[in-house]
Amino acid sequence: MKFDPVECLKDLVRIDTTNPPGNEQEALRYIKTLLDREQIASCIQETANGRGNLVACIPAARAVKGPNLILLSHIDVVGADPSEWTCPPFEAREIDGYIYGRGTVDTKQLTVMELAAFLNLKTLQKDQNRDVYLVVTCDEESGSECGLKALLQGEVTLKDERITGRALFEHSEVISEGGGFPVLVGGSRFYLCESGQKGAATVKFHVKAKEGNGPFFTSGDGVVRAMDLVKHIGGMELESRRLETVRLFLERLMKAAGAKSEEELSRSLSPFMNKILKAMQQNTMTVTVIEGKNVNETVVTADVRLLPGYGRDYLERVAGELARMYDASYEVESFSEGYESVVEGSLPAALSKCTKAEFSDGRTEFLPFISMGSSDGRFLVPLSARVYGYSPVYDWDMTFDSAVLMVHGRNERIHRDSVGLGSRILTAAVADCVTSGR
Repeated sequence: MKFDPVECLKDLVRIDTTNPPGNEQEALRYIKTLLDREQIASCIQETANGRGNLVACIPAARAVKGPNLILLSHIDVVGADPSEWTCPPFEAREIDGYIYGRGTVDTKQLTVMELAAFLNLKTLQKDQNRDVYLVVTCDEESGSECGLKALLQGEVTLKDERITGRALFEHSEVISEGGGFPVLVGGSRFYLCESGQKGAATVKFHVKAKEGNGPFFTSGDGVVRAMDLVKHIGGMELESRRLETVRLFLERLMKAAGAKSEEELSRSLSPFMNKILKAMQQNTMTVTVIEGKNVNETVVTADVRLLPGYGRDYLERVAGELARMYDASYEVESFSEGYESVVEGSLPAALSKCTKAEFSDGRTEFLPFISMGSSDGRFLVPLSARVYGYSPVYDWDMTFDSAVLMVHGRNERIHRDSVGLGSRILTAAVADCVTSGR
């Protein structure tokens, strides 16, 4: 039976993998059935009740000429309130070619596109010179403790061969989520490929009252200092830096727009894209929560996004200075460092070539960028993996602006033709990567 990516996507959307609680194993077993049908080695690593990760491999048939190529996606989704949707979020209804459902943009559509590319390798295996893995994880939407983090800390068995998660990903090339959505500038369409992410951290500032500790003699000075801290954070600008990826990003967009300056370029971009451009060059700290049981202590929580190259030491210095200014203490509740993957090599070259080959108008470009969001790619930085987010769709279906609004939003949907486009591009790119030099 021929694999149909559109029908596969509908089937996966109808399997409710809302996280929490997750219950991703039903979806993983569905995928495993498709792999078993093609006699492709796969296994499900159970990480909790009803949860786990799927790993499948099509090994190189000839001498290996490159690192592992890994097709990575996550099968869990965020919650969806049916009362806020035009169509029920887990029925995968199709209207005028559009498939509505939670996960159609984040990231069951990527799972399907990668599955199409992976299954196609069976016809090319005699020429394949790299090991290719399909990895579908759980729990990405809630921190990945049961998902990729558990896989990296454990091991799986494929055809009686035990392999650790770390060995699987070390020095690998990875196609993951976060890109493939086009931006239209000056008559050109730029397909954005996520080649890096800003680091993400959560910092909590504890501001305590200095005077009076009794229930009737408390002081409001802690609340006042906390509000001054909030105001300070709201008006501060952290350090900025122009990464090489961002420099090339600006150059390409300016050329397409015929702009001679960034200010001139900004008039050709949407307000949202202008915000993205600023965020790609600026470290940020944003207050997200202010809380306290009483006036004795106020807790201010801030979300921090740091450009690649800024580590925990920089964050500690900034947070420490703010704490001293407002006589507070602080704790770094979570921290993950940003990364910037190089854009040379067989995988980005293949993604670029195969994307342009889908269009004959000569105005399609492939453009790496730095993402503001966080995904499982951040866990692969210590393993020297190169991670590229890419699930291409038609520009008339959605642009980068509209795709971002649908991720975790209402009425998430994708056109069936975009599912086909992404499947064809990834199929061609993966084939190109693993048969080059044959």
